[in-house]
Amino acid sequence: MKYRLEHISTLSIARFGCLLGWVVTVIPSLACGRVAWRLAAGARAWLEGLRQITFNVLGAEFSFELIQILHLEQVLAALRAIEADTLPLLVILVIGVGILGGGLIAVTLVVLGWGYNLLAWLTGGVEVDLQPVPSPPVQR
Repeated sequence: MKYRLEHISTLSIARFGCLLGWVVTVIPSLACGRVAWRLAAGARAWLEGLRQITFNVLGAEFSFELIQILHLEQVLAALRAIEADTLPLLVILVIGVGILGGGLIAVTLVVLGWGYNLLAWLTGGVEVDLQPVPSPPVQR
């Protein structure tokens, strides 16, 4: 049996692209969110370790509050807030990246579908030979 594929439904391929894009981006976005959270926690711990540095020079002690000198109080507060609100931020990141990935793949597939439809209109489409596959025997 010969069949000819003359047209691809762009709505169908867009829905497929959205779902495919979301599925493909969920795991990487979860991994990226987890890594970002760990980096924020590490940066917060490192900054808190810099609170006060003391030097002993010839018996005289000098102390410096590095966070105040470098004006990093707001950065430290932001890192604490990010670490405290990890779950909502992770959910927002996964949803946002899923929507973005699904949209990009859907747009790509729609453009490819339009291209195929144009070429199929010009050339007649792709011909495919199909053969029936025998069903496996039923065991009772």
